[in-house]
Amino acid sequence: MKSNPNDTQRAPKHWKTKSEIAIHMRCSVRTISKLMRRGVLPYCKLGHFVRFDLEECDRAMEQFRVGSMFDPH
Repeated sequence: MKSNPNDTQRAPKHWKTKSEIAIHMRCSVRTISKLMRRGVLPYCKLGHFVRFDLEECDRAMEQFRVGSMFDPH
């Protein structure tokens, strides 16, 4: 089977639970729930299950970065 040159090769998503995201971000599950309600963290809802893409959550949190030791410019 030949591969389609128009298909992009993407790494598999790293779906995480609310608890796993809280551990990753070093905050409480309640804080994750607040960030979800405020529309800060992107998530997928599968029935009553909620899952997060780790990379998308990390990118979303970058908007709250205050200062940096390194100037990218």
